[in-house]
Amino acid sequence: MNKIQQNFMNTKLFWRNILWAVVIFILCSIPGDDLPNTPLISIPHFDKLVHFGMFFIMGIFLFAELSIQTKLKRIYSAVIILALIAFYGGLIEYLQQNYFVHRSGDYWDLFADILGGIFAIIMYPWLKKQKDLLLNCKPFNKISFLKKIL
Repeated sequence: MNKIQQNFMNTKLFWRNILWAVVIFILCSIPGDDLPNTPLISIPHFDKLVHFGMFFIMGIFLFAELSIQTKLKRIYSAVIILALIAFYGGLIEYLQQNYFVHRSGDYWDLFADILGGIFAIIMYPWLKKQKDLLLNCKPFNKISFLKKIL
């Protein structure tokens, strides 16, 4: 990969993380009264699954960026990712408790956020290997834009 391609990759990964953090912020700031009332959302503790999933994805994105942009050992990357997820999840819960309309902060939501990050750290090497195997198989190896967006 030449320097221009590397810079493009680094920029893409950075903005993907920023965009995902904005998506999480927007979803978590929706007033509770405006959330749809569907049978799926009526499942007990469904919000914990949503928090887990959002921060799992954030952990995967962060791990991908740190793996490409730094030469950190996996354990150091894991500590950084968990610290970022805990801070951001805690910030979201604080804002929900004190500033967002009809929302409340919840330690169990923060626990689900951190658990999502832990699972991302555990699963990232396997998921990356599966992605690489998939993109090197026919017919996907002929579709160059997939390698650029994933």
